[in-house]
Amino acid sequence: MKYVLSLLLTICFFSFSAKSNEVGNDIDVSHYEIHLNEFNIDEKSLDASATITLTALNDIEIIELELRSLNVTSVVSKEINVKEFSQKDDVLTINFASTLSKDSVISLTINYGGKTFNENWGGVHWSADYVYNLGVGFDSQPHNLGKTWFPCVDNFSDKASYDLYITIPEAMTSSCGGILSESVNNDNGTKTDHWTVSQEIPTYLMSFAFGDFVLWEETYQGIERDIPIHVYAKPNQIEKVAGTFANIKGIASFYEDKFGPYPLNRIGYVSTNLGCMEHVDNIALASQLINGKATFDNESLIAHEMSHAWFGDKVTCATAEDMWLNEGFATFCNFYYLTELYGENVFIDYMNELIDNVILSAHQKEGFIPLNDMPLDLTYGTTVYDKGAAVVNTMMNYLGRETFDSVMKKYIEKFAFKTASSEDLRDAVSEFSGVDMTNFFDTWVFTAGSPVYSVKSFTTKANGDKYDVEIVMNQQHRGADYIGNSVRYELTFVDKDWNTQNEMVEWDGESATITKALDFEPAAIFCDYDNKFADACHSYTYIVNKKGNKEFKDARIKFVAKEISDSTLLRVEHRWVGADCDLSDGTKISPNRYWTIHRLDKGNSVINAEFQYQNVEAYDADLFKSGNDSLMVMYRKDGSHQWKQVDFSIKGNNNAGIITVENIQSGDYTLAIWNEKYIGLNESEETYIDIYPNPTNDIINIKLKNEIKENIIITNQLGQVVKKTNIDGKEIVINVEDLTSGVYFINVSNQKMKFLKN
Repeated sequence: MKYVLSLLLTICFFSFSAKSNEVGNDIDVSHYEIHLNEFNIDEKSLDASATITLTALNDIEIIELELRSLNVTSVVSKEINVKEFSQKDDVLTINFASTLSKDSVISLTINYGGKTFNENWGGVHWSADYVYNLGVGFDSQPHNLGKTWFPCVDNFSDKASYDLYITIPEAMTSSCGGILSESVNNDNGTKTDHWTVSQEIPTYLMSFAFGDFVLWEETYQGIERDIPIHVYAKPNQIEKVAGTFANIKGIASFYEDKFGPYPLNRIGYVSTNLGCMEHVDNIALASQLINGKATFDNESLIAHEMSHAWFGDKVTCATAEDMWLNEGFATFCNFYYLTELYGENVFIDYMNELIDNVILSAHQKEGFIPLNDMPLDLTYGTTVYDKGAAVVNTMMNYLGRETFDSVMKKYIEKFAFKTASSEDLRDAVSEFSGVDMTNFFDTWVFTAGSPVYSVKSFTTKANGDKYDVEIVMNQQHRGADYIGNSVRYELTFVDKDWNTQNEMVEWDGESATITKALDFEPAAIFCDYDNKFADACHSYTYIVNKKGNKEFKDARIKFVAKEISDSTLLRVEHRWVGADCDLSDGTKISPNRYWTIHRLDKGNSVINAEFQYQNVEAYDADLFKSGNDSLMVMYRKDGSHQWKQVDFSIKGNNNAGIITVENIQSGDYTLAIWNEKYIGLNESEETYIDIYPNPTNDIINIKLKNEIKENIIITNQLGQVVKKTNIDGKEIVINVEDLTSGVYFINVSNQKMKFLKN
């Protein structure tokens, strides 16, 4: 992954071009021998040559390679005559004097040079006396930028080995991909360093850097061999390297234990000015991260880039659309290692924060997109990195951690130094786990958005010293019209004394009834208590033992403890789907979200809930459709009951505000609106009713088309009569100041009309 740092904020990105063009389709490059012969730092130019060994995949007379900004001066081959060559944009076209037969192996030596290309991030960068490349760019599409310093097939499916000869001033130090096999003094103030990469890797992972570097060395005793640790830092940083990399061996040990032996030549980092990039053996690391502190902000980037040795370097995603196979896994890994070095709870806390951010913001930035079908402009976006990591975490919990670790080792070995697609991963995980992962990938990878799971209702029967609990599970999906099968989901059963028992439930389709035997009678069932599955639900559990406030911003709710004699366990599950269809009386239920609240008291308490609403796309814009709409909150005990309006108070307007429900009880809550112009039963032209103001704080004016003399009855939503009066004529004013906040109905002349009391 590549990272761009701005001040103290580190943002990680990385991207590739998938199916970027047709260049290289007829050849397979097996080796690059690159000679960077001369660098002109003042002009930011180089003089170089490259010998490319390739195999023809068809009978061909022309081949194409990619080279950006640099000019070719000659192309020769010992095996075939080169008739001519030409350059247009980034494409170098080479014409042969005769047909090159299928399966023929040739070498082409290309001399080239000129001013190098760089964009804001990728390409070849010249920084005072420091020169280095970054293998991909944000602005360029396709993003691969191996082409900025040598002619190549610049995708990541055509992999090759490398010999790099770099000639630099004698006083400088080079740090490149591979192993430094030789350094020759040229007796002219320069030296030539020879770096070798024996593994076959794509062009974006090969790298060079040189400048006034100082080498910090350590050795990590890996599970199969001793592995050098090299950090090339600037002189003013060298004293800070040991502190920055204090846990590097522990991170490497964790990854080897989980994913198999370290697959590259060395654990190498080089200090650069522009963020982080996982070049093989030579990871570019932003200079400001080398600060002597092994903090998570620094260390997570070090860990992230190292994990690419397995996810990206050893196994590379087959297309840019599948970039989550590189970056989603690496982002997961820069949290996963925390379990070993800092403890399970630290890992859970960081992963929960990531999942919450994905639920809240990924679709706002980029829309709902399947993980395996990423548009090129979003290759290095939030969905790939963060949602990808959340789905990896979900898959781990779906399989179980031990099975997941075992499967990942086998997957990495099966596709060692090859490419893999999402389908390849699915099939490999199915093969090595014995679990058919078709439905999991259909739900989490191949479908946009995320599923939402809930307990619709449950009933309990005593059975000897056990309790049989019959649970009705429900499935919805946010961001797509989709219902999946082979659902696995963890429920936590809680009794009145807060004892818990976790159980995995499995079902197909939208709804299912499942029976579980428990050791106690449950008072509540929590969905995914440990946030193992990244369904579109923000959930939080909180123990209240004193007066005060507790706000859960992502769930858009605040609890206010007014009285508390002992303690209360509160849990809120804020689901990002509509809870139900509109009610028959014209009330519109929120199509976007609802809350499930669990409350288990020890002693007596009074706890209010403040539900936050906002008329913006991310929250409630789909609920508010008219200036005549009036907002309220609805309640049901669970999904087997009908919605009903509860007493509430409201502060705000139709743009934003807070609805308060006093002494909140367990159950489902949702926002709803009704339209003040809605007229209910038996509307007649003869007795048209006009009612205003609506909503009201104190009085209601009723105006009729015709004069009448009869009773007016006001009822609440439960049908209870709360006020009676008489009308004699066409108009009347009724004082409703004594009524509590809520929805009421005026019944007059066989007609019924709503009004809202604030």
